[in-house]
Amino acid sequence: MLRWTSDQLKRGEPPWWKKIAASWEKRRFVAWSEAWSLYVAALHYEALSDAESPLVPYFPSCGGTAEAEPATGLARFFAAPPDSFYDNLRRRHRRTYVAARSLLWMSPALLFFQRKRRLPYYLVEVNAGAGLDLAADVLSKTKGFDSGLIAARIGLDPEPLDASDLIQRRWLTAGVWPDHLPGIAELDAAVEVVKARCAVESSFLQLAPCPPEKSPAFLAKNVPSDDADVGLLVFNMATTSRMDDAEYAAYAAAMAATLKPWGDRGLWVEAEHVRGESFPTTLQLRAHRFVAGSPRSAVLASVDFDARTHVHDDAAAQAFLSVA
Repeated sequence: MLRWTSDQLKRGEPPWWKKIAASWEKRRFVAWSEAWSLYVAALHYEALSDAESPLVPYFPSCGGTAEAEPATGLARFFAAPPDSFYDNLRRRHRRTYVAARSLLWMSPALLFFQRKRRLPYYLVEVNAGAGLDLAADVLSKTKGFDSGLIAARIGLDPEPLDASDLIQRRWLTAGVWPDHLPGIAELDAAVEVVKARCAVESSFLQLAPCPPEKSPAFLAKNVPSDDADVGLLVFNMATTSRMDDAEYAAYAAAMAATLKPWGDRGLWVEAEHVRGESFPTTLQLRAHRFVAGSPRSAVLASVDFDARTHVHDDAAAQAFLSVA
């Protein structure tokens, strides 16, 4: 798909590309892959939404085959793209679910809140989508992890997704590459478990509309820090790596100000690509907290997907997350 699109642009600027550019006029993409992955998600969504779409034969997720040459289907699609395609490019955000990555908040939570003091805590994810990452403990059933300590699961997103709604669930599926059928099956299984849990416990997930840059203010206003018997864990993944340096500096300062009143009961965990890399392949698990009134930060682990290497100092991570 991307090769065909690139070839078309080399020949000039087709009418449909002008409409894509207009859809993105008020958006800014920092990460090099953000725009293109959204473009693929929007195409995938249209194929999932219309069994007669000319894209269907080329998408395995729709019963097609990845080996088929998509040029004909793409040309037919772009002869008359539906308005929903451009609307999704204009306002939507691609949200993905990867079971292995959804677990990344759990180890810091166990070490910080559970290991010594068994402190209940509010679990908050920024750019949460449908909130599936917030249910990683329920989905994984990790031995030794006490889910009972989670006082509330709060997902913030510019446009939260209700996985029980067919249209919104379809957008979740569209965020998975159309030829990654195991990933789609993984997503479907997670959605069904969370839907079943929400059916018997309506407050299991609490989703609220909030852009990432306003999340620190939202937390300061809506999640009180004055109860000494509860803590706060804020988690973001693939969020701050999409901010430029000035935006991240402002976000980090605001998050630190929000976290400070929590003292040793507050923890901010990030699963983000290394900043400054042109083609980022390294994912870092970073943690931020206050110790004796002063901010502290540490890289708990890192994975280089290109080199297939993993760095994790378990003793250092435990020391950073230790509490009196």
